[in-house]
Amino acid sequence: MTLEFFDFWTGLALLALLACLLIYGIFDTRFELARRRGADAIALLKRNARRLRVLIVGTSIILVGIVIMPLPGPGLSVLGPIGLAILASEFVWARTLAARIQAKGAPLHEATRRIARGTPRWSVIPVCLAYWAAMVAIEIWTPAPTVVLWPAASIFFTPVMLWAYLVWRGSRAGDKPPDHQGTA
Repeated sequence: MTLEFFDFWTGLALLALLACLLIYGIFDTRFELARRRGADAIALLKRNARRLRVLIVGTSIILVGIVIMPLPGPGLSVLGPIGLAILASEFVWARTLAARIQAKGAPLHEATRRIARGTPRWSVIPVCLAYWAAMVAIEIWTPAPTVVLWPAASIFFTPVMLWAYLVWRGSRAGDKPPDHQGTA
């Protein structure tokens, strides 16, 4: 089975899922409008139109992240959370998923914070350049296919760039560990 065959069927399944969600939204709105009159009907129509726009925009951003994953750069590791945040603004299931992801990533986030506290600011640029140089060197000198290499590099992109951001902005009062010494 070739990768193109898999991509075709995956894309087709995603389009079918999106079409089902859109059709459900249209019929649900139509049935609710038939039950309601006047201002209630208009309010429902506006709410469902907003939900539909949020669904299309959020899903599109996530799909763009999936499509550009094999290209050099962060891809889904940046666009995925953005699309999920857009979906979470309107859908409970997306808020629940975002909370689960945030809870699972909390230990990594805290470890990155601890490392960032003890790192000098001048080291950010050399580390980021070394990260990208390493990825380009691996691309050039190994037989690893691009479809595998850049998504794997994307996994490390998030903690490295979070570290760089935390070091660059400096520590704030809320980031410092609490002082356990008694005050007089």
